[in-house]
Amino acid sequence: MTNSNIPAGSDTPQLMFWKRTCQLTGGLLLIWFSLIMAALFFARELANVQWFGWNLSFYLAAQGLTLSFVILIGIYALAMRALSRRLADSREHA
Repeated sequence: MTNSNIPAGSDTPQLMFWKRTCQLTGGLLLIWFSLIMAALFFARELANVQWFGWNLSFYLAAQGLTLSFVILIGIYALAMRALSRRLADSREHA
């Protein structure tokens, strides 16, 4: 679904903002999915490693993956702030 007011092949600031937002979201979701799958795939091996008296697989499931999700949210917020500032700057100069 394209907008008839936007010529084909032109990259407006709003279109670039949308593309980069989709790339950022997709990339962070891929990282999050990879972390979850790695923790699940290596759970048996990680169960033999002790971390503060707990099995590392338990620690990753209970704390580590939740902490990584919060960190990814922080990265998303900082990146979106930077993208929004760039969009605002491009609107001021236009």
